[in-house]
Amino acid sequence: MRTPGRRHGHWRRLTLVIGAVVVGVFLAACGLVAGLQNEFVYPNAAEGPMDRRTPPGAIQHWVHTREGDRVEGWLFLPPGASASAKAPAVLFFHGNSDFIEHRLEYPEFYNARGVAILLVEYRGYRRSTGTPSEAAMAADADAFYDWLASRPEVDAKRIAAHGHSMGAAIAAGLATRRPLRGLVMVSAFKSLPDLFGRFLVPPVLAHERFDNMRAVAAYPGPVLLVHGEADEIIPHSHVMALARATEGRATVVSYPGVDHDVPWNWGAFASDLTRFYKGIGMMTPTPMRPGAP
Repeated sequence: MRTPGRRHGHWRRLTLVIGAVVVGVFLAACGLVAGLQNEFVYPNAAEGPMDRRTPPGAIQHWVHTREGDRVEGWLFLPPGASASAKAPAVLFFHGNSDFIEHRLEYPEFYNARGVAILLVEYRGYRRSTGTPSEAAMAADADAFYDWLASRPEVDAKRIAAHGHSMGAAIAAGLATRRPLRGLVMVSAFKSLPDLFGRFLVPPVLAHERFDNMRAVAAYPGPVLLVHGEADEIIPHSHVMALARATEGRATVVSYPGVDHDVPWNWGAFASDLTRFYKGIGMMTPTPMRPGAP
């Protein structure tokens, strides 16, 4: 017959074995996340090179990198933009699960209001070559900015950046290195390590930081923060933390019942964007083409 001491010893050993298995599974999962992180952070790069049409009216531009890669961008100029009638301009950075050809509603919106827009692609996405990373994207964003500011049709003193999700982090990083008239961040997170913690992944495993808290605190200009209150990927608390980090330089627009995929309604979103841009001198009342967002 077993004694109580032996039974307790058996349960202690069993508990230790179970604990070791749980820890082992957790560590294996962490190793998998660390090893496959690029596939999580940059999922569309995994599709490999894919061709696409350059849309009518777009000026195709390639940034050639020091690593020997090339990155694609499409510039859309508004009607009437010229060296004698310079237009304000916006660099647009899409989310990590997107491509620039999926966001052609933005050129419609901006061009209809007299603003040029440069849609920026990422390394490894579609026709762009190379491997995406925070450092690579920062270098490419700087190069695209410099090219845009050099265009004779663009008013270099009125350039803003607009980004969604991961693109918001690229836009915010650019704001710390180049002069921007304004910064629009849609569905933005505090930092990538903070976002990892949201999904129970140890923040220390994040290879990249995309530290938006640091960026918005360093950027001295006006910021528009747009977020869906029902965002299940990036909690609404992230946008409120970013707003506090700006120390009063941010305008926060929250959409009740809306998830991560802002805009859900172009009418409301267009009004909020236009109000912000008019407030910082980026837009003036201009006739809008029928059907433009």
